Amino acid sequence: MVYRQTNRIKEKIECKRREIIRAAREVFAENSYQGTSIKTVAQRAKIATGTFYLYFSNKEALINTIVDEMFSELLEYIKNERAVYTDGFDKLQASMEACIKLFIKENNLAKILLIQVPGVNNAFNAKLIEIENELIKLTKEDLDELKVQGRLTGEDTLVSAMAFVGSFRQVIIGWLREGRPEKLNEAFSTLMQYNLRGLGKKPNHNRQENGEDER
Repeated sequence: MVYRQTNRIKEKIECKRREIIRAAREVFAENSYQGTSIKTVAQRAKIATGTFYLYFSNKEALINTIVDEMFSELLEYIKNERAVYTDGFDKLQASMEACIKLFIKENNLAKILLIQVPGVNNAFNAKLIEIENELIKLTKEDLDELKVQGRLTGEDTLVSAMAFVGSFRQVIIGWLREGRPEKLNEAFSTLMQYNLRGLGKKPNHNRQENGEDER
């Protein structure tokens, strides 16, 4: 009986914690990181301000959790999108397309996590580097596979992977910071073609050629 009650208590605590995170994501997306107070988050979560501190020590701990969750979602989304394809070029495109889709969907929150927070908290820069390195790792695996197949010749796949991911990061950051390019989804197509040509992709290659449908 005690064990069951303990589980119920744990579930209740986790449920309340999730409510605070959900409310915080909404509030942060509506306001700036610096312009959002713990009181505002507490009000949105329908709890007392003091109750907030039972779950998070401060606003930094809260945004840290949101950062971890959002980028875990991103990596999971990327891996799921990639799993549909077997061709290296298609997996490259799926990885970057997943990033673009998520950042367009969560553009306000993405602006906070990629632009505002790193500017006031250097610790978050390490998190961003960690995520970028994970994307570079996935990209390098695809390039190594293509190189073994003879579809890439002589390139340093690590440098190529870093350049590939870096170009997308630069365009996304520019879009979040300055609103340029205006339509990120259209810019994605141009940037993807540019990068794939640089990697040696044949102009007539597409997903249908491998027996896979466009999604």
